[in-house]
Amino acid sequence: MKTNTRCQFSLQIQDITIEETDNKETKSAKDALLLWCQMKTAGYHNVNVRNFTTSWRDGLAFNALIHKHRSDLIQFDKLSKSNAMYNLNNAFDVAEDKLGLTKLLDAEDVFVEQPDEKSIITYVVTYYHYFSKLKQETVQGKRIGKVVGIAMDNDRMIQEYEGLTSDLLKWIESTIDSLGDRNFANSLTGVQSQLTQFNSYRTVEKPPKFVDKGNLEVLLFTLQSKMRANNQKPYTPREGKMISDINKAWDRLEKAEHER
Repeated sequence: MKTNTRCQFSLQIQDITIEETDNKETKSAKDALLLWCQMKTAGYHNVNVRNFTTSWRDGLAFNALIHKHRSDLIQFDKLSKSNAMYNLNNAFDVAEDKLGLTKLLDAEDVFVEQPDEKSIITYVVTYYHYFSKLKQETVQGKRIGKVVGIAMDNDRMIQEYEGLTSDLLKWIESTIDSLGDRNFANSLTGVQSQLTQFNSYRTVEKPPKFVDKGNLEVLLFTLQSKMRANNQKPYTPREGKMISDINKAWDRLEKAEHER
């Protein structure tokens, strides 16, 4: 055995402390740890954690705890219940080499008729703390990833807004120039062709642009609302690309169309 188990010790499990003095102990923490082990090993073949003694003799429970959290480290389906010493050494070595958990027990300490309960609990608690911390870090990592994802999504929406705004304003200015051209055809056929082009502009070309104009307003509102919801300073388009600038340009387009 790597360490001596004393009569007095405390094990922190979540916010509950096991304190044992002369075999008087707080059961709730021990039961909470047992429940955690049962939940994590549920469904594993030949693993049935009922206590902190004989349930761990064959080493499968230790391997199952590691596999549940780090399946890349343990080939659980290749372990045999009849090969207890190998199972125990495998779990203890992986826990020490890959997870950095001190090897508090030797296989010989566990593969006995009645393993020492205090020693098993002390060692299993190191698994509990490690994997609980790992879960917290994973959750924190996901939160950071979510924040980064939101920021990237906001940047994408800003780029989309600015790109669509530039395209729409460019189309408006180009169309205003075309509508301002007073070089009319001298023939009936030429006039009819120009009239057809004008009608095509009004019925085919212009309506989708009007939809784009409305979509830009929705896009900007959505972007600003998202940023406020995430306590970020809302994006404000620079001068010349604000919604008011687009509306003014559209008004000039309408005027040019009317004069045409």
